[in-house]
Amino acid sequence: MLSKTSIVILGFLCKGEKNAYDMLKMIDSMNMKYWLPIGATTLYETCLRLQKKALIEDSGESQAKAIYRITDKGKQELKNTVIALFDQVDYDTVWFCLAVMYSDILSKEELYTAKQKRAALLDEYEKGTKQNRDIMLQHKVPYSAVCAIERMIRIVEMEKETLSKL
Repeated sequence: MLSKTSIVILGFLCKGEKNAYDMLKMIDSMNMKYWLPIGATTLYETCLRLQKKALIEDSGESQAKAIYRITDKGKQELKNTVIALFDQVDYDTVWFCLAVMYSDILSKEELYTAKQKRAALLDEYEKGTKQNRDIMLQHKVPYSAVCAIERMIRIVEMEKETLSKL
């Protein structure tokens, strides 16, 4: 599976060719620093790694700087990663956010299937998490311990709402 930075780069390049500086400006304009900080060094190094793996390539349109485009292999890898992200529940909400942001790489059928699988997983997680919370409340554990469980329930509810709107 791709790293978060790789997902962002490939997602940007699905929309058209860009150089690394333009991608950094997009990251800045999206205020990603608050939820997925990607520095210049990380972005440039990731571009080089993606190029070595033949997931992106330099279009050769500029002598001064690399202008990247996604390859067919890169599109397939991004698609596989987005599907994999829908198939797992992780309380690091950035993963789900990236899956949703770049879900347009999926066909309607693939997205429908991914959403159905995700919804089933979320239902299962929600049920188990609520049961765990109820047990904790019955045993009168400190509310500070219950807060983390409540947060998980809210994340699941938010993701279910997002799926319904997607």
